Amino acid sequence: MSAGEKPEIATVTSKGQITIPSSLRERYEIDEGDRLLAVPTEHGIVLKKIELPSVEEFRERVEGRENTLRMDEINELVHESREA
Repeated sequence: MSAGEKPEIATVTSKGQITIPSSLRERYEIDEGDRLLAVPTEHGIVLKKIELPSVEEFRERVEGRENTLRMDEINELVHESREA
């Protein structure tokens, strides 16, 4: 948090779900259905929006390689796609 920024409060439901304040959702372009990575740190939990490839994007990456890919290569492609 930089100087002058006010902290926001997120509410936890009985199911463990959180409501992120709308101002933060807008600022970080977090929309319904987006995935957030929850990272434990020594200071608490950090949430980071992650972009997963669409099924179509993943198909394009493996198209024509279905019979030549080993499981470890598939896992690597999935991992790379999640990082992109």
